[in-house]
Formats: sequence, structure tokens, C-alpha cells
Amino acid sequence: MATEDGFPQAVVREVDGVLVLDDPVALAFIQAVCKNNCRATLKMNTERVEHFKCRVAELNKSPEEVVIVVVNVDDVHGGPLAEALMPGYNWQEIRDCGEIPFARGLAMREGIQGMLDILDQEGSGKKLREMAGVAVVVVDHGVTEVYEA
Repeated sequence: MATEDGFPQAVVREVDGVLVLDDPVALAFIQAVCKNNCRATLKMNTERVEHFKCRVAELNKSPEEVVIVVVNVDDVHGGPLAEALMPGYNWQEIRDCGEIPFARGLAMREGIQGMLDILDQEGSGKKLREMAGVAVVVVDHGVTEVYEA
């Protein structure tokens, strides 16, 4: 249901005896903040992104073939993606050092595009489809975001 100005209306409902607030405007705001926080993740990984940008050229790969990924392994979406990209890797060693584990590297663009189309088709999925250059896909803060390398 929407209000007169076209914005979705918040709804309170009961789920398993607990009151739940569904507020699409608040959800969109939170997602926007989280996507903005992905920029900080990208900035913290600038050196590795530059390394993998060089690797794309060294391997003679095209931006249509590969993307650079920066994936928080402890993220709700990042964990399964990191396991798919680096099966069996022992991320606990990084956690034991008090650090947040990130999977960083090159991945096949087609597979990452498929994931983004499932998670955020009109946001980061659309961005990647429209990007011609080497893309950096960040998965962190419960969201995905795409940047040009």
C-alpha cells in the first residue's frame, strides 16, 4: 500500500507472536548507507585493486571476461561467494589475528553478474551490465556495490 504521494507505507504485522515493522523507506535508507560504506571498503583495498587491475592486463583478459572482487567473508552474501571462489580456504587464521577476512581477486564476470542479478538486479546488477571497463565488485555491509577500477 502506498500513501497519496506514492511512497510505500510502513506496516506493522505479527510474525510468530512478535510485532514486526515493515518500512520500505527505512529499508531503502539503510541499504543506501550500507552501499556508501562499501566505498570505504574499496578505499581500504586500493592497493590490491591496483594489483589485480595489472593482473587483468598481464593475463590478457578483457573487462567482458573478468571482474575484480573484494568480498567480506563474514558478510551474509560474502561468505557463500568466498566459499564458491576459494573453497576450503581457512579464513579463521585471519580472524584469529583480529582482522576481518576479505577474499580479493579476479572472478569470471558472468558468474558475478548472475549473483548481482539475484541480489540487486536494478542496483549493482544494472551497474555491472552497463560498465564497459574493468569493474570492482564489493560485497560488504550486507549489500553489493560496483565501481570502475
